[in-house]
Amino acid sequence: MRKDVLEGVLRHIMNDIQPNYAAMAKQYNCDYRTVKRYYEAGTKWEVEQIKKRQSSAPLLLSGFEEIIKDKMELSCSASSIYYFIKKKGYQGGYTTVKRYCRNYREKRVKKATIRIETTPGLSAQVDWKENIKMVSKHGEVFYFNLFLYILGYSRMKYLEVTFDRTQANVFNCLVNAF
Repeated sequence: MRKDVLEGVLRHIMNDIQPNYAAMAKQYNCDYRTVKRYYEAGTKWEVEQIKKRQSSAPLLLSGFEEIIKDKMELSCSASSIYYFIKKKGYQGGYTTVKRYCRNYREKRVKKATIRIETTPGLSAQVDWKENIKMVSKHGEVFYFNLFLYILGYSRMKYLEVTFDRTQANVFNCLVNAF
């Protein structure tokens, strides 16, 4: 039940004004059909029915709330919880479980990536990838290796493709990168 949408719609009903559903939907961050449903229910004096409308989620999930909360504490996904409680006798659908989980899931804090800043010429990162397979449009198979050198200060990259895996080749790539 969106009380903010209901109050906005009731203001329009009291003033006998037809609302702009799209504008109100944008204002209340919802779908225009939601605003239209509230307006039509308000004009027919069915607002009380909207308020009384209950979702079937608590009825379907009764008895499974503790299991769901325990699984959510273990960071299980809604789909894994659904399949688990389905084995325990749950009769409802996946969407009901997903909505229930969304209401109780804690907001995860996004950790900021801390970039390491270095002085010029102090550090670099070397990556070496072996046996990369590439097939041409004629069906020929090529195996090659990649040498990647990234400077720590400027994030400048040097990439070299090689076809053999010898120590001398790696040293040549390092010399070429400098």
